Amino acid sequence: MGALLRILLIAVLFFYAFSMLIKLIFRRKMRKLEKQMNQYEQEETQTASHEDKKPHVDPNIGEYTDFEEIK
Repeated sequence: MGALLRILLIAVLFFYAFSMLIKLIFRRKMRKLEKQMNQYEQEETQTASHEDKKPHVDPNIGEYTDFEEIK
């Protein structure tokens, strides 16, 4: 009876330690992924802002004329 109780206690402790370890690893991976996503988002924002500053103008297009609406 004592051996069975000892085995059950070891199994419960092993399961508890294993679940804590998995949670710790998962949190670290999620933080790393979050940092990578933030870095990617910042790069995308910087790339988009650089593209906005240099508008593409086709030299074959004529001058823009603003028309007024007549009612």
